[in-house]
Amino acid sequence: MITNFKNEKIVACLDMGSSKVVCMIAAIKGEAIEIIGHGVKESKGIVGSAITDMRQAQKSIINAVSQAEKMAGINIDEVLVGISAIQTISNHREVRTKISSDSVRRCDVISLTEKIRAEYKKRNREIIHLIPMQYSIDGSYPVDNPMHMVGNIITSKFHVISIPKLIIQNIENCLKKCQISVSSYIVDCYASSLSCLDEDEKSLRTLLIDIGSHFTSFCLYNDEKIIYTNAVKYGGFNVTKDISMILNIDVNEAEKVKNLNSSLIVSNIERRELIRMVHGSLNGEVINITREEFRDIMQARLEEIFLGVKDVLLKSSIKIDMINNIVITGGATTTIGIDKVVADIFYKNVRVGYPKNIKTKFPDVFNNANSCSLGMIEFLRQIYVKESNKRLTDTQSNWLKRVLEKILS
Repeated sequence: MITNFKNEKIVACLDMGSSKVVCMIAAIKGEAIEIIGHGVKESKGIVGSAITDMRQAQKSIINAVSQAEKMAGINIDEVLVGISAIQTISNHREVRTKISSDSVRRCDVISLTEKIRAEYKKRNREIIHLIPMQYSIDGSYPVDNPMHMVGNIITSKFHVISIPKLIIQNIENCLKKCQISVSSYIVDCYASSLSCLDEDEKSLRTLLIDIGSHFTSFCLYNDEKIIYTNAVKYGGFNVTKDISMILNIDVNEAEKVKNLNSSLIVSNIERRELIRMVHGSLNGEVINITREEFRDIMQARLEEIFLGVKDVLLKSSIKIDMINNIVITGGATTTIGIDKVVADIFYKNVRVGYPKNIKTKFPDVFNNANSCSLGMIEFLRQIYVKESNKRLTDTQSNWLKRVLEKILS
């Protein structure tokens, strides 16, 4: 366990969901990472990462951050913020520019990204992720890395994930009032993929579906790159609402009953078994429903969620045949048999994705409902390792340069 934080990089993330706000604090040493604090509070004034009530949102965020800080024994002033895919738009854009010298240099690649950013800035949109898909020189065969290649025109295809600037401004204004700044942003399904997918799945056209409380986000991988993200306006809370409305019981009671009977697999013996619950508004009247009927209520809504995902993919000209595997995660995936529902809709191999294990003295954080938050910590670790390796390379290059200068002088 990492206990001395003097030699460690302290990072923090904030997942602003519709049902809960999660803050995690971690210490990074080399490539090792340990979660040293986490806070979970009910989300108020926030819907799909967008601020709907500034005061309520501040209270939820401050409570979650304070709880995490108390566990970690340190204060944080900067966080990585998770953004719901329901607020974003996923596009593919192609740009080109003239190569400035005899071969491609870093400034040429930067020129391509600046053209994209300028275009989205005019449309009052903030780019969350700018993912290079491929490059080509003078219309040649696509290349992964164009650096030092000879030619006249460099062309690049980017996957751009953007969000309205107004949403970002409100988030940053809210966090500023909480005395916290934003280090960066990450889309929720991308974060969940970092915690749940292995490297083979990222290479083999895998669709990750993250079922949140109010929205279901999803992203498609190919060749270790995200090529598409989107979301549908249904989630686990809609299952709870259906139970509440059909049985005419309180939402909190419906959530309890759902958690106690979260199985879509009902044997012939269990079909007629009764589930008893109390109707709070009618002087404690007992309501009976069979397990089969209760299963049908949950399954109908879950099928609608996954059919919605399939419909969005088809409307986006993404052929279902190009998907090899499907991984589902999120709080609703604790429902037994949910993977079979997805398999029956997509006719694909489906598994429930569990977040990767990270060192911590709080094992209760490792559940599907925290896949996004844990993926955000992994994202911060990858950034830290990349920056550390770059600093090491620069140091070695400067050292070699000094040695050569002494030899030649």
